[in-house]
Amino acid sequence: GAKIGNVPSITDTQLLQILNGLQCSATRKALIQNALSLVGKVSYFWGGKSLMLGWDDRWGELTEVTAEGSATTGTEQPYGLDCSGFVDWAFYNASGGAYVIGQGGGAMEQHANCVDIEWDEVQPGDLLFYPEDEHVGIAAGRDWLGRLLVVHCAAGTDGVAISHRTGFETAARPVWYGEE
Repeated sequence: GAKIGNVPSITDTQLLQILNGLQCSATRKALIQNALSLVGKVSYFWGGKSLMLGWDDRWGELTEVTAEGSATTGTEQPYGLDCSGFVDWAFYNASGGAYVIGQGGGAMEQHANCVDIEWDEVQPGDLLFYPEDEHVGIAAGRDWLGRLLVVHCAAGTDGVAISHRTGFETAARPVWYGEE
């Protein structure tokens, strides 16, 4: 199961409850549905990207980390996604392979394809960023206490997970949604 904050784990039923409780457009719902489909299933991999529709068979295979700048660089790790790779995969799948929000770059390029918004304007499918765009996640609705949930891929969560917004400081709306 997926880890949420320090709540032990959440079930597929609870994931469906989150999805069914979303008040948003079909486009945003498709993005969240894709993002949630990887919760607890894909590990964090420094520099990990995937532009596959659906499941990428490379996920989980031991692969050398070639991107610079991580303690894992040069080691073999189960292949997965990094934070921006996860967000790109979710948009790519939600758009049927037509759109990659980061255009192959990282969180900073993804942020550049958004307009910053206030926290009270955040809707499911908006992006959330750490300071200096060091990390990115997708707003995924709210928990039963009304706290914002974030689906993201991080080393500290052992891959794709749902968390609260701790650490995320900026909210931004992808221009891809247009004027909806």
